Amino acid sequence: MMVESFGIQISKSKIRVQNEASPSRERILTAGAEMLASRGLGDVNTNTIARAAGVGVGTFYAHFDDKFALHRELATRGLALLQDALSLASRETLHQSIEQQVRASVAAFVNFAHAHPALYRVVFSADESLPRGGRPGVGFSARALENRLAELQRGGLLEASVDTRLAARIFNAGQSQVVLWWLEAPDPSPTAQLIETLVQLHPAVACRR
Repeated sequence: MMVESFGIQISKSKIRVQNEASPSRERILTAGAEMLASRGLGDVNTNTIARAAGVGVGTFYAHFDDKFALHRELATRGLALLQDALSLASRETLHQSIEQQVRASVAAFVNFAHAHPALYRVVFSADESLPRGGRPGVGFSARALENRLAELQRGGLLEASVDTRLAARIFNAGQSQVVLWWLEAPDPSPTAQLIETLVQLHPAVACRR
């Protein structure tokens, strides 16, 4: 769709790019994350999100086509922040032991969830209102973990009987859902205990030779 500004045609997508850092957009993202995390896509609409953000529904549509576009933006933002945290942990432990590398990775994952619980829920919670295959957290970084496990296996540091593709997906799925449960538990385990348990269950540690 095109809109006119002083006789010049400007696409709405370009307007969104220009306004990406606007206060109203950030309020929509913040309110949207909280509402989508607590209620899911099916129980919110653009009016309720705009109201929670303290903006008009027209302002919402100036930034996002619909609630699904908002969800995609939040998921993209959450995954990018999480990937940045994991990449930093990997760089900082590059020359340390395998267990130290695993511990840093797990700690980065758990700490991200603790620091950004709403974004974490948007990324990893199951939501039946999403289009088929639209759940953003499914298979997160499974290929990277699979490749790392295969590398350890070739080096004789991982049991030869382990299916690295399967192990990577089992651990990633288990880790994401356990942390999701931990965020919502009325009496959650201490953070350090959660991290240590996940470390010991990690295939690079549990199946090492």
